[in-house]
Amino acid sequence: MAARGKIQGVVYEVLEALSDLSSEHRKKQTLYFAPGSQEVIGVSNPDMKEVIKALKEKYQDWDEQDWILLSKELVCQDIFECQVIAYELIGRNKKLLNALSYQDLMDLWRNLDNWASVDHYTVGIYGVLWGKGVVMDHHIDVLLTSDNFWDRRVAVVATVALNLKSRGGTGDTPRTLAVCEKVVDDREDLIRKALSWALRELSKRDPLAVRDFLDTYQNRLAGLVLREVNHKLDYGTKN
Repeated sequence: MAARGKIQGVVYEVLEALSDLSSEHRKKQTLYFAPGSQEVIGVSNPDMKEVIKALKEKYQDWDEQDWILLSKELVCQDIFECQVIAYELIGRNKKLLNALSYQDLMDLWRNLDNWASVDHYTVGIYGVLWGKGVVMDHHIDVLLTSDNFWDRRVAVVATVALNLKSRGGTGDTPRTLAVCEKVVDDREDLIRKALSWALRELSKRDPLAVRDFLDTYQNRLAGLVLREVNHKLDYGTKN
């Protein structure tokens, strides 16, 4: 395993690379579309992917724990782009996902206070680990009762990973609908949007179950949810 000092040195390399790639225009875009508590350097997604590619090539001899430790250190920088790189490093690597413990998930759970961070973490990591049994149903239930709507969004968006083929999802109608039922009356806009997303993703696997859900709760579901999910069922697109 790489020494902690070396890990911190790599974090510094990442910060230097991001600084060289920064753009004031990109910074303003990120702050507008995904405002949160973290510092934003202003680096595009394609450029961040190049940083990730360079890291993988340079440190190809690292083991899973080295990459997990690096990801944790990146998240602790409280910089949006470092968080994105950390989540991408893990979320796109099956070996790293299989090596994660629940405590690792909690260490990576930091600054989830904007939709981009929440969705990146949840679809790529947290929801995937729910499907693998590291995250348990009772963890999801606790999130659903939180006063923090970002926690509730994590719980709802986690169902997307259960049904999304590209994230290893094989389909899980019972758990998806059990979560959706618990947020039918949630009036927070970002939860309504998450509910729509969850149902639309499930509709690719089990359209009949989704139609039954809409029929059952049509008088309680937000108009946005009904419109988007029905359109997905009828035409294959959100709108």
